[in-house]
Amino acid sequence: MCGIAGILCLRESSNPPTVDELERMAGALEHRGPDEFGFYRDDYAGLAHSRLSIIDISTGQQPLCNQDGTLWVTFNGEIFNYVELREELIKCGHQFRTRSDTEVVVHAYEQWGNKAFERFNGQFAIALWDAKNRSMVFARDWAGILPLHYTEFEGRLYFGSEVKAIFASNPNIPREFDPRGLAETFTFWSIVPPQSVYRGIREVEPGHFRIYRDGQVVDRAYFEPGYPRDRSELLCATIEEAAEAVRSSLEEATRLRMLRADVPVGSYLSGGLDSSLVACLGLKAKGAGFKTFSLRFEDAEYDETKYQRDMVAH
Repeated sequence: MCGIAGILCLRESSNPPTVDELERMAGALEHRGPDEFGFYRDDYAGLAHSRLSIIDISTGQQPLCNQDGTLWVTFNGEIFNYVELREELIKCGHQFRTRSDTEVVVHAYEQWGNKAFERFNGQFAIALWDAKNRSMVFARDWAGILPLHYTEFEGRLYFGSEVKAIFASNPNIPREFDPRGLAETFTFWSIVPPQSVYRGIREVEPGHFRIYRDGQVVDRAYFEPGYPRDRSELLCATIEEAAEAVRSSLEEATRLRMLRADVPVGSYLSGGLDSSLVACLGLKAKGAGFKTFSLRFEDAEYDETKYQRDMVAH
């Protein structure tokens, strides 16, 4: 979990982002990425990154650029199929100087544009600054695992992994609760993007990319969930075949997450069915050195310590 943030000038008369502003934004996200801080700025845009190092610890610093320095990215998350995409991009003529999935994001966007996001198997919040065309591109994974908030204020666009980064950049940005966002929070335990709990602050929708260029904004879905329209489109004929398809998909998803990291990987074990299954599959994929972490509650109504211990023993 890293933290990303930045500022984009929406008008020629807007003041360029300052290092101080970007440092305050990154500082507000230090709990998400305490390993390193990185910054990029020019007369129109500024990017900030607080890093939690997972892949290519030595050379995967962000913001990261392409070969000619015209395309910059600050990125939170992981692209689990980056190895396969990297090989494909090398065949297309791209040259890499790191082993990071972050650099794959940059070259994939160079090669395929907005179609690149459809190719990513991962969880991500991405901000790409195309300095040559003066365009800012946001993208978010289809499940909405990684957050990305934004707001416009006095001719500038502010964005960040958390709202606190936006507030840290400029003390004059309004801090007002939005009744609709509060209603969604208390009804669903979460807001429904693009809504947020703050008036005037929005969230990039899951499975969407959003582009700011020449005073215009384009917001489009790159992913839509699909459901069979009739029996002929069903992938499985029996419950046994369906169960095997689900099992195979879960095993592959867990394997990618456990093995494609340069640091030790474990999982959170709540004692419930979902986390218990992930822990079993993680142990199967990772083998020795796999650890789980759990939380206990003093209130017996919420405490699942017994089930956690049962699973650890199993």
